[in-house]
Amino acid sequence: MIKAIIFDLGNVTIKFDETPTLKKWASCGKKSFDEVKKYYQNSSTRKRFERGEVSPRDFYSKFVEDLGLKINYEDFVNNYCNIFIRNKEVEKIIKCLKGKVKLILLSNTNVLQYEFCKRKFKILELFDERIASHEVVMRKPNPLIFLKAVKKSGFLPFNCAYFDDIREFIFIARFFGIKAFQYRNIKKLKKDLKGIGVLI
Repeated sequence: MIKAIIFDLGNVTIKFDETPTLKKWASCGKKSFDEVKKYYQNSSTRKRFERGEVSPRDFYSKFVEDLGLKINYEDFVNNYCNIFIRNKEVEKIIKCLKGKVKLILLSNTNVLQYEFCKRKFKILELFDERIASHEVVMRKPNPLIFLKAVKKSGFLPFNCAYFDDIREFIFIARFFGIKAFQYRNIKKLKKDLKGIGVLI
């Protein structure tokens, strides 16, 4: 029986699109869009930032230096954070689940974007527990962060379901006995919930 559901944040609970940010950096820097995108995706600084090992100012300084950006800190932060929009369909599901199962948020994020999302999206207040990578100093795919989510649930792994848009993370969660599903769209989410006996 499923007693807890763990949701990813980005592109599950809330939608986001990094393309405008990367285009902005390309337009005010010395790299092409493709170069900026590759740098961002592979950046060890970004991963350290998501583990809370780098301050926002140092994160900004490193990106400005490496990409040759001509942008002040305030504009950088605004551009970096203002990429999220509501996922109204998933919000409805979460509201329906509130009180029926324990709700846990599990996200690779950073202090800038996470605080932005907490201010802007009230749906985050419905979660009983929230695990943000920068606060626990580890990020997915580190197996320990999945175990932390299970511990926060107060139940055994097979009593937990997990939804994430990234396939790699689904496999890791399943390794621990969590019933994990890749989120693709609202139709599949409803089907998966029904399949594990969670009615909405």
